[in-house]
Amino acid sequence: MKLFKRICYSVAGFFLLSNLAYATGVQFGVTLPFLIKGKDPEGVHGYRAVLWYQPPKLIWPKFEIYFAGGYGHWWAHGATVYRSLNIYAIAPVLRFYFSKNTYIDPYGEISIGASYLTKTHFSDRNLGIHYSFQDEVGIGAAFGKEKRFYFTLSALHYSNGSMASMNAGITVPLVLNVGYKFG
Repeated sequence: MKLFKRICYSVAGFFLLSNLAYATGVQFGVTLPFLIKGKDPEGVHGYRAVLWYQPPKLIWPKFEIYFAGGYGHWWAHGATVYRSLNIYAIAPVLRFYFSKNTYIDPYGEISIGASYLTKTHFSDRNLGIHYSFQDEVGIGAAFGKEKRFYFTLSALHYSNGSMASMNAGITVPLVLNVGYKFG
């Protein structure tokens, strides 16, 4: 019964957000990133959820800049201590379209933003401090007549940029991001 309620609430929220976006002319979306391959630390797994906002003033024929905010939960299989942590991040994203077509628009994107890590240790890694940079680079495509659906393959890295004496970082070399654009 709880799962049914969650599905109903999700569908209702989806339609509410769609109607709100159409009525206001604002573009925003949701992205669900799936970790395909983790690297540092060994055995890293996790999930993320990202909401983004696209100001109309930052849309050009070949470029777009949008702002993404996300939550991630990461855990390391085989770790005996510091098995998991949460990460909150916000970042501007620069997207460059290689070409724009009727049903598919391939692109590349890059992002560097700020993040907060709930712990300073993860598995065998000393991350130094709670604050970190989130770096992400990827390639993908937007699909459909209105380009509402998109996917991106990206590499993701968290590091404090040597703001602390310890800077082990977290690296995820392959993430599949699946998303939907409202508005």
